[in-house]
Amino acid sequence: MSGYALDPRTTILIGGITSGLMAIVLSLLARATPLPVPGLWSWVAGGWLVFSAMVLLGLRDWTSNLATVTLGNGALMMAYIVWLAGTHRHLGQRIRWAPWLLAWTVATALVSWFIFVEPSFRVRTVVVAGLCAYLSAHHAVVLLHHPRAERFGRSIGVSLTSTWLLILAAVYATRALHAAWFPQGSTGLLTQGAVQIVYTGSFTICNLMLVIGYATTASDHVRARIEDQAIHDPLTGGLNRQALMDSLERERARSTRTGQPFSVAMLDVDHFKKINDSHGHPVGDRVLVHLCRRMSALVRPNDVVARYGGEEFVIVMPETTLAAALQAGQRILTQAVQVEDQPLPPFTISIGLAQWSSADTSVETVIARADAALYAAKANGRNRVEVGGSAISV
Repeated sequence: MSGYALDPRTTILIGGITSGLMAIVLSLLARATPLPVPGLWSWVAGGWLVFSAMVLLGLRDWTSNLATVTLGNGALMMAYIVWLAGTHRHLGQRIRWAPWLLAWTVATALVSWFIFVEPSFRVRTVVVAGLCAYLSAHHAVVLLHHPRAERFGRSIGVSLTSTWLLILAAVYATRALHAAWFPQGSTGLLTQGAVQIVYTGSFTICNLMLVIGYATTASDHVRARIEDQAIHDPLTGGLNRQALMDSLERERARSTRTGQPFSVAMLDVDHFKKINDSHGHPVGDRVLVHLCRRMSALVRPNDVVARYGGEEFVIVMPETTLAAALQAGQRILTQAVQVEDQPLPPFTISIGLAQWSSADTSVETVIARADAALYAAKANGRNRVEVGGSAISV
């Protein structure tokens, strides 16, 4: 037939060339990214496998069936497995290679059997398209059902990737069902016809969009890491001082608008210099990390734990009166210092509390009052919570 602007071979070869260009872009991104992206190199490898598969499939009838049918389809199916492995790694998981490699081996063996022993384009199509449909659908489910899936709603790359995985699964499933239910005659992958043109064009576009999706996901990951590093203390993982001040400004604005109080706790490690001098700075650092993690576990989800500087921390407690903050401070005083089975020296902390009031002219004012209460706790013997002129010790 001559009524089609494109034939399947042209579509596949153009897609192969474009996939190769996108694989180059993905490879350059992997080399140039300022931060490591888990799974990125697996996505790069999958991109090159897609490129190889599409070139081999496009060379059908121009070279051996071993290269074009067996290796071409094998490379295509393996690309989806490698892409899935990359996503698992990106999510901090491990792929179970054994069942996927077994499925790939069986499918490749069937493709070889039905090209060399009992030639059947129909069976080959059902096998390859069926496995690729399942791989693509499973891949999308892995992305969307991961515990961090809600966070992914803000990731353009993950949304793009999961969408095109579902579309690709639908394309392959439709083609497998069509081959299973309708006679295929003497048709082949490169046969000039509406079905093959739509099929080859669809999976070519989907593969290109998936490479773009992985590249975008990698960029989203790097951007999120940079943004995260900009607001968190690199040692303890708590918010840094600038993020703390931003949080205090938000609470000040909310308190002014709604009349709800908020309280601030400033605390530090007692005799921290002695810990460094006696046990070394690495041990002192581990004490700070331990303290920050314990405090984060003891406060409410909407409370803010930040490192103010050195061994000093600040906790912002929204919608909290001074009396409620005092109860929280007592809990932190006794429980945050528990080292349990950690290889850390015993230590204590001192805490100063202050509540925002209409008399405060700025957030620095309430910080200064909490700092003054902390110094009072130090002066009164340490290992205590100080609120204005009253103290509670343990």
